Amino acid sequence: MKTTQSSYAVADFDTPPNSPDAPMTGDQADLLKALCTEAGEPFNEGLTQIEAHRRIKELSDHLNTDQNL
Repeated sequence: MKTTQSSYAVADFDTPPNSPDAPMTGDQADLLKALCTEAGEPFNEGLTQIEAHRRIKELSDHLNTDQNL
């Protein structure tokens, strides 16, 4: 049986950063690793903050949708 978290703390990542080339933050990396593990997706540690923001949103939406099925 797969255990899932009921929600993810994405509120801190609702607004993307101003610098398009800045590497993702440690907090983004931690959350993204957890989401990737939960979704069975590979984790890419070379994302920018904006790319990580998009990926976190994408995976959060996907996981929350799966839980509502």
